[in-house]
Amino acid sequence: MSVNRFMKAQNRLLFVLARCILLISLALQGGGHAHAAENRLVAEFWAELQPMVRPDADFAARREAVIRRMLEEAQWTFSGMIYGYRFNYTPFDRRRGVDEQFTLEPIASIPWGDPALTVLATRQEGGRHLAQIQYVMADHQARRYAAWQSRSVSRSAGTGEASLWPGVEQKQLAVEDAVRMAVRERLRVMSPNKPAAAHGRVVLAAPPRIWILSGAYHASVHVRMDVDEIRQYELF
Repeated sequence: MSVNRFMKAQNRLLFVLARCILLISLALQGGGHAHAAENRLVAEFWAELQPMVRPDADFAARREAVIRRMLEEAQWTFSGMIYGYRFNYTPFDRRRGVDEQFTLEPIASIPWGDPALTVLATRQEGGRHLAQIQYVMADHQARRYAAWQSRSVSRSAGTGEASLWPGVEQKQLAVEDAVRMAVRERLRVMSPNKPAAAHGRVVLAAPPRIWILSGAYHASVHVRMDVDEIRQYELF
């Protein structure tokens, strides 16, 4: 091989190596951005447009009140995804005269006014205000959130509802009712015999889907749950 051909081959090899190094570098940078994205929770929330009581009503004040409602919903939604709830459940049992009981207690909550909770964009569509809201998790929150993503964690889903009245706070009750149904369905799989009671922890796997139908808020949820104890009845 001549010197010139050798030099050309060497240059081509150096070019290929340089390009590989560049691609690897870009990939690593992209991985860094993806990691940062994993620390962000982003979802879209909606609120009904309120009728204008007076023509001279303060539009800015009404808009601020609507955005606050959506931020409050984002606050408890993202809290439910990061921290979750403790639940206690007693199934309905007609033969034993036992009424169904379900309690859901937040383990912790994102504090109101946390600067990590921000509105990215707002718009109006079909008689609703919509806002894209972001929460940037601290490292300890991200670790807690990631721990619930394990494939070994039980999953379930459910739908629930709550009356539109007396107000928008009923949205949260519809979500809690959907969580109850998700817990009930999972316990049916785990315990073929109806248990006396069960308790454990549950988190929202994703922001709930909420809609209005026939005078009620309806909610659909996907959850991840960890059952601490299932207590069975004595022989009946």
